[in-house]
Amino acid sequence: MRKLIYICFLSFSFAILSCDLNDKNEGRFDDANPSSGWVQFRDGAPVTIIYGSQSSIVLPIDLNAPVNKDGIEVTYTITDISGNSTSLIPERTGTVEIFKNDIGEVVLTNNLVIDLPNTGLASSVIFDIALTSTSRTEVAIGLSDNSRPTTVRVQVCPVNIGTIYNATATASTGFEGPDFVQTLVPVAGTTNKYSVDTAWGVTFFPCFIGNCASVGAIRRYPAIITVNDDYTVDVVGNDPAFPNRYPGGEGTYDPCTDTFDLVLRQGLLTSNPFTVNVIYSPQ
Repeated sequence: MRKLIYICFLSFSFAILSCDLNDKNEGRFDDANPSSGWVQFRDGAPVTIIYGSQSSIVLPIDLNAPVNKDGIEVTYTITDISGNSTSLIPERTGTVEIFKNDIGEVVLTNNLVIDLPNTGLASSVIFDIALTSTSRTEVAIGLSDNSRPTTVRVQVCPVNIGTIYNATATASTGFEGPDFVQTLVPVAGTTNKYSVDTAWGVTFFPCFIGNCASVGAIRRYPAIITVNDDYTVDVVGNDPAFPNRYPGGEGTYDPCTDTFDLVLRQGLLTSNPFTVNVIYSPQ
């Protein structure tokens, strides 16, 4: 009797599981044709590439079908959204093959790979890569309800660090200093290293202590700014006479917007410790 009840329980469980899978796949697979289904990008999130940091764009594509006996070709197109990417990617269409692997095993995924040249991009570009058709009529592009990603937006940004920026400085206390213009002076014999006469603006500290009229050369926060290979930024105070006044800071540089976002520490008011967030954005 116990064995009979156990068998009945297993049968009932498999029946429920089968119904659940059928509900999830309803309308997506043709039971009479196990090769039917759809293709999609595995991830539809936007992609940002810093030009020169990688040699290709790689986007996985998945075939959602029970079998892939004869293989399939998936066609894609490239459409510019901002800028002109033809110098970067001359071919505006292409195909991705999802076939058997080298040892004859059927696979259901492959990568869409677009090689990027080492030179030829002067400014940022944004474009869409869209799956458009397949070589088998029973395999669709995505689903009719658009619930599967079939387009990926890609932004490719060259690194063009400027010279003159609009700048703001805001203390951690909430005080906002006057806007100023920042000039980056390349340090001779180095790469992506710059000196600045004032990291937070000439009038920031006088205004912070309530004396905006005093704009002398003192307390300007001279510094050396270095953009690292990973686009983090190091700031080192550059006043040998008073090194403790300007202990430096750190931050990031965004090549896509040509923007510096830095946090400076200060040793001028040790009884009133605060930091200063400075933003340098292109004019």
